[in-house]
Order: sequence, then structure tokens, then C-alpha cells
Amino acid sequence: MNLVNFTPVKHMKASDEIGNQLKNAIFEGKYVAGDKLPSERELIELFQISRTVVREAIKGLEASGLVEIKQGAMGGAFVKLMTFERLTNVCQELFIMEKMSFAEVCEARLQIEPMVAKLAAQNCTPEMAEKLREASRNEEHILDYPDTVYLRQKVHYILADMSGNRFLAAIVKSLLQVISNATTKFEPSHDKVHPAGLHDGIIEAVIAQDGQQAEAEMREHLQAFTLRLNVVEKDYRDTEK
Repeated sequence: MNLVNFTPVKHMKASDEIGNQLKNAIFEGKYVAGDKLPSERELIELFQISRTVVREAIKGLEASGLVEIKQGAMGGAFVKLMTFERLTNVCQELFIMEKMSFAEVCEARLQIEPMVAKLAAQNCTPEMAEKLREASRNEEHILDYPDTVYLRQKVHYILADMSGNRFLAAIVKSLLQVISNATTKFEPSHDKVHPAGLHDGIIEAVIAQDGQQAEAEMREHLQAFTLRLNVVEKDYRDTEK
């Protein structure tokens, strides 16, 4: 088995440092799904640290859903498959470690959500139209940070369900959650990221059942949103240097 060259850890939060180095190795593909991490004994030698600290680090990886602990003679810590659900759950760590950027998430949204808006326009009913208008009105409310983010995103959740395609809806909702989870780390101003009332053009096009216009409005909305989010991310990165 090829062992990755890790850096010995010498300060008090050794288990966190070990965990971060192992996460980096997994995120960079040095250990892929199904690979077994080095044994406790090997990690003790590599990191020059105690068994207790190594076990704490491995337990942290297990809690994050990155590894699965198997018992027995052939047991150990094995890297789990990176499903989209797991990606959503660990996105805050990925963002902090600069293994993921908002631009990458937004690029995926730009490929999917204009099509979702077009499908939603085809399926719009009076009941759905009222749901969209209510969601737009509620964007003005300021609640706890994650709740306010959800209010500003809710139009997108409704449109995803209106598309009638459950697979596309699941992808859209997961991408929205990725952004929500990552921004929770540093809580940028809502008005800098997503001022209230920006969905009006999309909503009116969907209610009018104008699929082409809904598609165009969503694309324009996401392009502007991406620019704002890039500025917010740059400011965050600069403050962390």
C-alpha cells in the first residue's frame, strides 16, 4: 500500500490537525472510495503522536461521514463513496479548506436551473402561482441566519418541485443546501448575497407560462448572483489570510 507523506503534529489540537491532513488526502484523491487508511500503528509512526489522539482523529472522520470503521482482522478505517448527499453534508469543510468554490456550485446551477424554470412555467397552476408570490413576499423577513437564507431560496425550491422532474428537483435542492451550509460558516450579509425581491422577473414569466422567458430570467438571475457571491467569497478568503 502506498502511504501518503503526512506532517508530524506538535501542538495541542493534534487530533484536529491529523483529521485535517487525512481529509485533505481524501479530498485530493490520494485515498479514494474503498481505500483503507493507514492503520493506527502506521498513523502513530507517521504523525509521531499517541494512539488516543489518532483514535480521536479517526472518530472525527467517521462522524463527518468520510470513513467507515470495519472490525476484525481485515478491519480498519475505509473511505466511503462520495455521494451527492455526503457532498452536501461536508460542503462547509470543503469550502473552508478551499476544496470547493461558490463559482463551481453556481456553474452547476446555471446548467440546470434555467431548464427547471422552463419546465415550471409549463406546469404552473393558480395554486403554484400563489405559492411563488407568497415566497417572494416572505423574502423581506429577517430571522435567524439559516432561516433567512431559506426564505431567500424558497422560490428556487418551489420551482424545483414544479418542474415535475424529481431527479432535477433533488439536484437543485442539494446545490441550494451546499451554498446554505457553506455561508453558515461566516454569515455574509443577506443584502450583499441576495437582496429580497430578485425573483420577480422569474416568477412573472413562470406564472405567464412563458417557458423561454422564464429560462432567460433564471439565467440572468443566476449570473448576477454568481458575481455577488464571488465578491463575498473573495472578501472571506482575504480576511482568513
